[in-house]
Amino acid sequence: MNTGLSSGWRVTASGFLMIAFWLGPIMHGEAAESGKQIFQSRCAACHTIGGGRLVGPDLAGVTSRRNESWLQRQIKEPERLVAENDPIAIQLLKEANNMPMPSLGLSDAKVVAIIAFLKNTEQQANTATGLPSQYMPTVLISIGVLIGITLIGLIVGRKKVDVR
Repeated sequence: MNTGLSSGWRVTASGFLMIAFWLGPIMHGEAAESGKQIFQSRCAACHTIGGGRLVGPDLAGVTSRRNESWLQRQIKEPERLVAENDPIAIQLLKEANNMPMPSLGLSDAKVVAIIAFLKNTEQQANTATGLPSQYMPTVLISIGVLIGITLIGLIVGRKKVDVR
């Protein structure tokens, strides 16, 4: 029985899946980059990321402190959260001396891009802490040399020397 489909369709389908798999991180990076541009043009006048408070709160670590759906609503429709008496939005309003966050009229895609940028910034900050990976071989070799010198010193120190 011939169905009219060649066996080559599996190769084509797997090729498309591989391309989608490989382009996924690249597209996420593009979203974060456009999010950076949107943040700098629309948000940076009132918010910083790790630079302290301006008019609005500092956004360092905000994606780990807040739920993503709440962030989307806060960025897209901040006045609605205040109208609904959201406790976090009310607290932020008080901290900003009752200066409400304006509605920026951003599309859902732009809001998602800003959140992706904020997440990417947090990941870079988390990666930046600690010992850079390029120094690990040097650190391990140094520790090995110190242990070797210590063992040699202990062995040499046990020799009985006749001092006359």
